[in-house]
Parts: sequence; C-alpha cells; structure tokens
Amino acid sequence: MNSKSGNGVNVRFIQPDARRRSVRGLALFAASLVLSSPGHAATPVPEVSAAIPDTSTSHPFTAGGTDLAAHGFRLDEYLMSGTANVYDWGRDGNAAKPQVRTAGAPYTTRILVRAPSDPAKFSGVVWVEMNNPSRGWDVEVEWPTVQEKVMRDGDAWVAVTVKPNVIASLKRIDPERYARLAMDNPLPPEQQTCGKLPNEDGYDENLSKLYENGLTWDILSQTAALVRSKSKDNPLRAYDVRYVFATGESQTGFFLNTYGANFAEDAKLENGHTVYDGLVSVSGAGRPVPINQCATAAAANEPRSQLPAKHMPFMRIDAQGDIFQLGSHLWPAADSDAPDAGYRIYELAGAPHGPSWIVNYQPPANEIVRAGKGAWDVPYAYGGAEPKANHLPRQYIEPAMFANMERWVIKGIAPPRAEPIHVKDGVGSQTSLFNETINASFEKDEHGNVLGGVRSANVDVPIATYDESATAQPGYPYNWSFGHQEDFTGEVLQKIYGLVGPHQEYVARIKASVEALVKARWLEPEEGQKIIMEAELTPIP
Repeated sequence: MNSKSGNGVNVRFIQPDARRRSVRGLALFAASLVLSSPGHAATPVPEVSAAIPDTSTSHPFTAGGTDLAAHGFRLDEYLMSGTANVYDWGRDGNAAKPQVRTAGAPYTTRILVRAPSDPAKFSGVVWVEMNNPSRGWDVEVEWPTVQEKVMRDGDAWVAVTVKPNVIASLKRIDPERYARLAMDNPLPPEQQTCGKLPNEDGYDENLSKLYENGLTWDILSQTAALVRSKSKDNPLRAYDVRYVFATGESQTGFFLNTYGANFAEDAKLENGHTVYDGLVSVSGAGRPVPINQCATAAAANEPRSQLPAKHMPFMRIDAQGDIFQLGSHLWPAADSDAPDAGYRIYELAGAPHGPSWIVNYQPPANEIVRAGKGAWDVPYAYGGAEPKANHLPRQYIEPAMFANMERWVIKGIAPPRAEPIHVKDGVGSQTSLFNETINASFEKDEHGNVLGGVRSANVDVPIATYDESATAQPGYPYNWSFGHQEDFTGEVLQKIYGLVGPHQEYVARIKASVEALVKARWLEPEEGQKIIMEAELTPIP
C-alpha cells in the first residue's frame, strides 16, 4: 500500500510529526469544551448525491487533457448539499472574529473527485481545490499544475465549486445536469446593501442580489468534513483518508487567505482536530476578500486580515507576476517554524501570474461558449505585442512545494526557506490591478532576469529573459497574466555557453542546477528529469 505517515473579490479578473499533531489535536479539543460559540461546534457533514452519470450528451464540466485511466485514476462528479452560515463583523462592523449574521442558508454545489481507481493505492492524502471563478466559468487551476505529483503519489484531488457566479454559467452549459446547484442569498433583495437584480442596468452575476458569496467558508469546511467522515455519502468512504489539505489559485488564493485568517482554526471534527491539516495559497498575494457579499475586505494593517497567533501550516506561493500586478509587495509576510504557527512564503523568480501550461487543460470550447457572454468572448489566451508568452514551467516547480507541505505535516520536516525576489524600493513606479501605486522595481541580472526568489534551472541556466507582464493588445485582456519571454539570440547563447559545444555545456549546467535543486527540495526528482530531457532536446544555439 502506498501510504504517507480595499474589497478585492468582486473585481472580475479578466484576465508535525504524528506526536505533534496529536498534542495539537488534544489542545484544540480541550478548547472546544469551553468555547460555546457556534464556530466551535463539530463541522456538519453535508449530503452528497450518487455520482452523476457521464453520458454521450452530459459529462462533468472540467479541465481536460489528462488520461486519468492510464494513470490508474478515476473522475466522478457529485452534487453536495447542506446549510451554511453567512458571517459579518458584528452590528458595528468592528468584531475581531466573524459573527453569524444569517444561519443555516441552504446550498447545493458540486465536487469533482479524482482518486486512484484502486483504494489500496491511495496515499492517505486528499487535496481540496477551490475552483477558480474569475473567467466566468468554473475551472481547476492547480490540478493541471500539480497533477503528475498527485497521480504518481496516489493522492486524491477534490475540486469544489465555491462561487455562485459560476453556478449560473454551469446551468447554461448543462441545464439538466446542474439544475439543482444553488448558492442563493438568504436575504431578500430589499435588505441587501449592494449588487443588482437581473433586470437592472449594470447587472453582473459576479455581484448579484440573487447569490451570496459568503456561503463559501462553510462549504469549504464541510467539504473536508465530508471526505474525512464515515458517511455513506462520502465518495472516499472506501479510502483511508488521514490528511486533508486545501489550495486555491489567484482569486481562490484570496479566498484561502481569508479562510486561514478567520475560519480554518474553528472548523473542527468531533475529536477537536481541525478539518484541514495545512493550506497552500497560490498566487493569492496575501490578500483577503470580503467575508460576505456586501462586506469590505480587511486592510493589510488589520489583524483580521492576518493569520491568528496559532494556526495550521500555511504556505503562500506567489509568482513574480504577483509581486506588483496583484500587489503582493504590499502584503509582506515572514517565514516561521513555530510548532503552532508554521509559515512559508515563496516568490517564484521569472514566473508569470498565470502558468501558460494550463491553457492545455481547458474545458471544451463549445461548452465555454455555452457558459455565456463574458466567458466565450474574452479569450483566455496570449495575444501580447511581444511574440511569445512566458513559458517558465510552474508545473515543474510547484509539485515540490505541495510535497514539502505534506512532509511538514506528516513527518515534521520543515520546508526549505527562500529569500524574496530582490526589489528596489523607491525606484520606479508600478500600478497593481487594484489601482495601487507601488514605488518599487525588480533588481535584475545581466540577462534581464530577476535576482532572488525561488530559483529554477530556467533562470539560473537561462536561454531567455522571463518577464511577468506583456504589452496589452485589443481583445486580449489576460496578457498581464501570461507575461512574455524573449528568447536569446544565437550570439547571446554562444557568449554564455561557448562557441564550441554550446549545447553540451548548456545540458551540463542544467544537470548541475537540477541536482542542486533536487537536493535542496526545490524540485522533485521526477520533475528534475523532465527538465533535463527538455534541455537535451533544446537546440543551442
């Protein structure tokens, strides 16, 4: 058996060892006996439908491109139903912790479960991904990025729909399959202080009076409670689930920041342990989101935008493209190895916000068209003035970080530390997507690549300059996400790698870089071998 012992969300992006865990669990259980707040009750286990049939005319709307059967994996889709609270910051808006504003609002969402077909090959680890809703349709981003690690390790991956604007588009894609989906606002429209109704000018499903974004927090907690439960409804009931982690990317990275700061430590099992063991926020820039539809997001200097003094291991992975464009530079954080407050912040040198790799793993084009205007007519594709998108392979870098989170929780092996990307404060001026002015710029080497940050063979043995942004072109508003790269000319490659045998020199340096990165746990060996193989096939000059 393979086993392991200003208000950002409503902007539409166009665009330790076992002993330590036991001690922490007992402490949390004791605390739960004295705290009577509803937030400290055992997290409810939602109800789940039978797997929705996959037929010639109806199938899950999801990222494609992976032959799961060839890897011994299966994919099933379920509807998950329960009740969730809507929270606010109290009547005066100044409460230190979220307060229940509206209790027991019903919801039905969906979960996509990828798991080894043979439960005996399951690792014991479940990753829960909050699907990204920024494009107006529901899609996994981290799954295609780390799928190779998940499948070779035998983990399970549960993708959950967490924002109601994409429920509306799912119903347009397949009205019958997704008819029951609902994240309705429990307040009547006249009691809501923001948003519009469909018949009003300026209506936007992203902030509609029909829906409530604030149901997200309990849905996320209940997803973890479900996969840990003995419920007959649990799609993983035949699997020995031991550890559950959550992740989200970009907008749902913001969600996970907010969840970690305000909800994760209060979402518990009957034994008092938290439903999640660790959180990995990817390209979330440290930013929070409003805790309900009409609230305002906490500011950087507010305690409620920060993790509590004691919290589960938290990993923040930001790309070079997030430092200024998403304003990550304005949300600083520091690494910690404290037993009850583990934290890592990583800044990926050379990486754009959106890995170009995921374009290979999109849902079918005709289904995106059915999602509705604003989804199909805004291409998620590179179209910058520069000839080539930034192809720095985040899919080779991130798997090691996810593996390191697992080792941190399961074996008590702390992840490596990295310095931040080097920034010159007071030099230059940048404007974030949130219209923040950042008076700073990157420090770069002689090839135009940034200094510092999490290194990769691509930036340390370069054949291109990797830029986090691209010049906007009409009709391609996601250019900022893709960045661009400028491949070196033959002359530059010869200066770096020699006039005689430049290819051999390049491959030798790549191998040395990979060996060092694997040893330092910045790469898993399997991804290291892929980098070497690609180098061997790359013509130099």
